[in-house]
Amino acid sequence: MSKRVVESTADGVLLRVAVKPRSRARTFIANIGVESVNLNLKAPAREGKANAELLKRVAKLLKLSTADVILVSGSKSRDKTLLIRGVTADRVLSVLQAVKNNK
Repeated sequence: MSKRVVESTADGVLLRVAVKPRSRARTFIANIGVESVNLNLKAPAREGKANAELLKRVAKLLKLSTADVILVSGSKSRDKTLLIRGVTADRVLSVLQAVKNNK
């Protein structure tokens, strides 16, 4: 059984992402797939810079504090899982789709 992109849990919403550090692409959201959201990051994958950019940009996108977006797995991988508090799974999906469709 495949994992879903967005999943509700008792602690919040799990968002599965696949990041591309040091990307030259202008768009943040490259693709919304079945198992993960592909995201382009400008920061390099060194010293946690890409992870910090990821958390900051996702929080800004959802209009949340960076403390509400937590990296729960994949700190040294391109495939990551974020725990997002204070928002519903439907809201996360709708915001991601709206941003993807507008850019």
